[in-house]
Amino acid sequence: MFLMWWREDESLNLCRSTCYSMDLLELGDKSEDEIVFEVFGLNDLQKDIFQVLDNSQLTVQEIASKVGRNRSTVQRALQEMLEKDLIMREGKTDKTVYYVYTTLPMEEIMDITSEALNQWHSQVQSRLG
Repeated sequence: MFLMWWREDESLNLCRSTCYSMDLLELGDKSEDEIVFEVFGLNDLQKDIFQVLDNSQLTVQEIASKVGRNRSTVQRALQEMLEKDLIMREGKTDKTVYYVYTTLPMEEIMDITSEALNQWHSQVQSRLG
């Protein structure tokens, strides 16, 4: 079973549509992280990044080193994760400006995941009549 829904994000007065997809046929005994990964369609690199960032503040270069990928590939993956509201970016200054990334608290991620599922469910219900 393949499910898809759209979410509008109005933060910073921007309106963009982001498509998430998931396969809910086999939930089995998946962990919270695995459910989030499914709901937001994270690829293997994004899953690795999510786990590396858990309660840490890391730069792109630090993340790239920990996941064994190049900086530009990690930067693209981080941008997609930011658009899905799964991580945060904070600017720091130490002679130059740089960014550190961290995950949202798991409670917030669970709320976002639950909201996305509820929106999808409402859309399905309205189509089914």
